[in-house]
Amino acid sequence: MKILILTDGKYGDRAVKVIKKKFPETSLVTVKEEDASMILDYVELEPEVEIAIEGADLIIAYVRHPDVVSEICSRQKPTILPIDFGEGFLNQERNTNPRIVMPISMCNALPNTGIQEIDNYFNKFGMPIYNVKVDFTNNNKPIVKEATLSVESPCGASFVSLDFILGKELSVGTLNSFAINVRQECREPVSFLLSHNDMSESSAALHLINLLKAIEKVAPSLFKPGTSIGEYAKQRREEFNTKNLKHLF
Repeated sequence: MKILILTDGKYGDRAVKVIKKKFPETSLVTVKEEDASMILDYVELEPEVEIAIEGADLIIAYVRHPDVVSEICSRQKPTILPIDFGEGFLNQERNTNPRIVMPISMCNALPNTGIQEIDNYFNKFGMPIYNVKVDFTNNNKPIVKEATLSVESPCGASFVSLDFILGKELSVGTLNSFAINVRQECREPVSFLLSHNDMSESSAALHLINLLKAIEKVAPSLFKPGTSIGEYAKQRREEFNTKNLKHLF
């Protein structure tokens, strides 16, 4: 599948490197940056952009001006909008191109859109799915022997953060280090509706919750009530479902 990442220079540089691992025919093309606060009466895409769009099976538009994004959407290609312009904008664009999605975040997306090209992408990049193996042979201490991803975040935060748990003893400190690194590595575009701090915090919470789920699947004894990991997981899950995060998930 040929994936085209369109950027106006701010986002997408890391995503293209990560996505190429599973979709080698991924390319990054830059469009002219426009002042997002200005209304554009007319948008003309550069010839090289038009050619790239024509040859793409899927577009991921890391572009910050809504009028430019609207022009890209009008090309009738399956399109993912990583930047949240609001439901009104999305509904308007879907009137002319129904194959558009605007996930709350690129690491909080599932392959359930019904759009083949987009679901093929979200099967590899989106809501992270961790696979772990825990070894108890070292003085009965739980060590993360293996850690991989079936689905990872396109910014690479989920993948690089594996180093913070692989070969480490499973402890509250290890899990906190993992979550902190995800937050620091988060490259989610600044939403029009949320601050970057909110987005990076939600990203860390989402990755941590999914990691805990994977660990509990293979080592349920660590999650018994009264254990350090069990109490930690309970608290993190409660925080994940608080009012401040419900609107994100």
